[in-house]
Amino acid sequence: MSIKDKNIVITGAASGIGRALVDRLSQDNSLLAVDIHFKGLLELQHLYPNISIQEADLLEDGAVEKVMDRAFELWEKVDIYFANAGFGTYGSWHQVSEEQLQDIFRINVTVPFLTARALRKRQGIAFRLVVTASAVSYWAVPGYAVYSASKAAIHQLAAGIWAEGDGDWLTLVYPAATETDFFKKAGKNIPKAYPVQSSERVAELILKGVAKNKKRIYPSLLFRWGLIANRWIPLISPCYRVLERRKFYQWSNNKT
Repeated sequence: MSIKDKNIVITGAASGIGRALVDRLSQDNSLLAVDIHFKGLLELQHLYPNISIQEADLLEDGAVEKVMDRAFELWEKVDIYFANAGFGTYGSWHQVSEEQLQDIFRINVTVPFLTARALRKRQGIAFRLVVTASAVSYWAVPGYAVYSASKAAIHQLAAGIWAEGDGDWLTLVYPAATETDFFKKAGKNIPKAYPVQSSERVAELILKGVAKNKKRIYPSLLFRWGLIANRWIPLISPCYRVLERRKFYQWSNNKT
């Protein structure tokens, strides 16, 4: 599939992977950039006057339909919807409040689910929904217990949709750690899980995968090979967790 002359929605568009997608797609496509940070959207629109913007807090009730209404005001159909908005926290699982847990699961699981349902209702299966999952969908990382659980949940939701013989319209992306504002929002001076990629590189590989209509996209080749190798040498994943646990304990000790 050629990603040109398409109607595209990108959530979490003002920074990180979403911003990198806007940078790459704005010239040849019609874009609706969605984010909670209106100032960042205005900066984007200043750089790319041809794009449309929509401020939205996707944690609010009705926010998904609000974005959908805006998209269908602009176009008769949505070709590609990048459900990229998401967040997590870093720290011991028992330090995560019930409100934080609910917000993380809502933005990372419920919002993509509602988006898929809304698109199906409005235009059948004539679209592609690209959801940003995470490498932690497979390998939980110390300090990200709730975040890992939410990404595993969207991973299994997609697997269930595919198992039903549905979901040719659905793509999941599994980035490893990416240089974005995610780490600033997750906690102060938190360690970054290895390997770390730039958001520009991740966006490039996402678009290559989407162009090929892939159901699963792994921007980190090292992580992809690690998954495969761990099937034959099941010590890789435990050893990786030991290394990340050391970072977690060091961060916890410095914090206190």
